[in-house]
Amino acid sequence: MHKHLRHTGLVICLLGLFVIAGCAKTKAPAQLPPLAMGLAMFTQPTNTGDLLAGYIPSDQFKVSPETLDQLDANFEKILRTETRRIYTRGAAARQCYEIVTAQRSETPLNALKFWNQVGICMKTDVLIIPQVIDWTPREGGEIGAFQSAGVNMDFYALRVDVEEPSISRFHFEETQESLSNNLLNVKKWFQRKGQWITAEQLAEEGMRQAITELGL
Repeated sequence: MHKHLRHTGLVICLLGLFVIAGCAKTKAPAQLPPLAMGLAMFTQPTNTGDLLAGYIPSDQFKVSPETLDQLDANFEKILRTETRRIYTRGAAARQCYEIVTAQRSETPLNALKFWNQVGICMKTDVLIIPQVIDWTPREGGEIGAFQSAGVNMDFYALRVDVEEPSISRFHFEETQESLSNNLLNVKKWFQRKGQWITAEQLAEEGMRQAITELGL
């Protein structure tokens, strides 16, 4: 009887936390005005000269080119289907990145000036710059994982300008935790259907949050 009451109390507490989390209201970030938008491909900074902010972990996991390509495809799809903006991207972004990289070898540029030049080359007003700082692949499956997925990512909205570029940042860093380790994650636990998700799926959650926070 007492055991049944304890279980019932736990369920009520979990549902209460879920309702509170669902009812919490946050002020929506201001939307960007209509502008010529550009989308850079995902990159992984490996030295401080490539960073726009933050730092590189000493044990940084090297993300494969295939994973970066998959992140590009996922982000492009989300932007195409969940926002109303049109982005210059893909081949144009890669070509301008390579052009400015070649110029950088002759004339050193800091990260802000580098990406500003990429944006100028792409003829955009705003350049979205996604970067993977660190990455932890899931080891195991949806039901049980030996190592949970984790991502550390930055998303920047760079206002391209020849004289004074400005930048906004959204930082997303999360390692999936079990519900028993952190009851505050109850809303995410329900959204993920109680499963252990992959790092790619976790990154998609970060992409959607970046869209909201950067006003895209």
